[in-house]
Amino acid sequence: MLYPVMNAYRSLTSLDGIWQMKTVPSDYVPAAPATDTIDIAVPASYNDQICDMNLRDYVGKVLYERTFSYPVEEGKNYRLRLSALSHKGDVYLNGELVASAISGYLTVDAPVKLQKNNRLSVVIDNRLTYETMPVGVYNAEKNKQTIHFDFYNFTGIHRNVMLYSVPEKWIQDVTVETFVDESADKVMVSVEGVENAKVDIIDAEGVCVVEGAAANSVFSIPEPKLWNVGKAYLYNARVYTDSDEYTLHFGIRKITWDKKAFYVNGEAVYFKGYGRHEDFFVCGKGTNLPLLIKDFNLMNWTNANSFRTSHYPYSEEMMNLADEYGFLVINEVPAVGMHWWDDYNFGPDKVNAETAVVHKELIRQLMARDKNHPCIVMFSVANEPATHEEAAGEYFRDVISYTRTVCDLPLTLVEFTHFTENSLVTDLIDVVCINRYYAWYTEHGQIDVVRERLLDELQMYYEAAKKPIIVTEFGADTLEGVHMLPSETFTEEWQEEYFIENFKAIDACEGCIGEHIWNLADFKTKEGLRRARGNRKGVFTRDRQPKMSAHYVRKRWKDK
Repeated sequence: MLYPVMNAYRSLTSLDGIWQMKTVPSDYVPAAPATDTIDIAVPASYNDQICDMNLRDYVGKVLYERTFSYPVEEGKNYRLRLSALSHKGDVYLNGELVASAISGYLTVDAPVKLQKNNRLSVVIDNRLTYETMPVGVYNAEKNKQTIHFDFYNFTGIHRNVMLYSVPEKWIQDVTVETFVDESADKVMVSVEGVENAKVDIIDAEGVCVVEGAAANSVFSIPEPKLWNVGKAYLYNARVYTDSDEYTLHFGIRKITWDKKAFYVNGEAVYFKGYGRHEDFFVCGKGTNLPLLIKDFNLMNWTNANSFRTSHYPYSEEMMNLADEYGFLVINEVPAVGMHWWDDYNFGPDKVNAETAVVHKELIRQLMARDKNHPCIVMFSVANEPATHEEAAGEYFRDVISYTRTVCDLPLTLVEFTHFTENSLVTDLIDVVCINRYYAWYTEHGQIDVVRERLLDELQMYYEAAKKPIIVTEFGADTLEGVHMLPSETFTEEWQEEYFIENFKAIDACEGCIGEHIWNLADFKTKEGLRRARGNRKGVFTRDRQPKMSAHYVRKRWKDK
């Protein structure tokens, strides 16, 4: 799936801006223009744009609508692209259904027939069930949504809306494969939709190093330069025919691993970074380009080199920047909320084969979207599922087996299951990822237990699995500006001391290849007794100001 571009053969128009919005019943179809609507900005979540509590927390369907005119050209095909809407959704043009979405984090892209004046309607359903990703429970009688994941269930058109044209014979998809051996010079650019396409390769200095190579064949790049951690080198592949062209960037790199290490281009790397969220004031999960730049600058400032897209695919703009800055990314499908339900989590009437159909389709869509990004070095099939349940083992054998047919990257699943609970999926994955909150959610405030508890468990996992381990979450809620000596929980001093004890355990485990702090920044959650204006575990505040621990982390990671 190619990101829309504008060039001599293709036009591109943004449909972002001020739309109209209203709540609608479950059987709503936009047969006529909507009335009694309110203004709402796109891209953004609607929840924090308005001042009505009931609307902010509304559960059900909402309508987004706008009109537009467009000069239609002969010989052009037109397509509509919504980069993300949350969660399920139906897209209508002039009252006709043109596309549907099954997840809030992946792209809807469909052909459309334009009129002189057009009405674009998007009906979004934010209700979560056991047949959605994320997983939730919706009580229709009480119109109540229950979720077991710790981030706010934002609703809206969260990423860009674009109308673009392509020629009648157009390049529909491009896949760049690099073959890294001793010379690292072999590349194949596969093209779908056209025949007899040619390929030029342009290096980072703008020099054409390969000209007129045949698509769908292997060719060589002279004296290739590798994409590496913190030292990104990107080439451009220009694919063209007599009627169309498309250019995308790619990097040459090789990913390998063994029981003790993870290698990029043959050199062992240590993952230093964060779990994150797409979240900010007012815009919610909406694409916010200044915030993307700020977050990468903050991660660079702390000497981080990686992050996980917890707990859903992030925007394509985010992935492009990670390519450019040389960050390692663990890409995660939105399989979250598969734990802490009554009685059991996997089985009849809960997470089951019907869930797996959606799960596998989202994996397919995500691979199709992100296959050309050199920054993506690992794929996570789920976050914190109840992997100790027998039915979970069967479920993930199916999901992971499918994933390996569409993904050649190492696979992981982020565990909350304790070693003594006997995870049934550890043998299915390549890298063990563990979330642990000793002295926070268990034995709260007893910071002296952290090193022993965490190290014991890391060593048990490593001895049993003989696979590399990343601690993908550990953290403590911290209220900025609150200080105490001696320290207490929720103070900035305690957060730093808590990190130090976790790092002692991580450093002592021979199989541990990385640490991802939870979280880069504070973020919004549903309301609860443990949540004072959201989750406050960020190293930075929600408005991206550093807490004390940011300076300590920066110092630790400088030479780590």
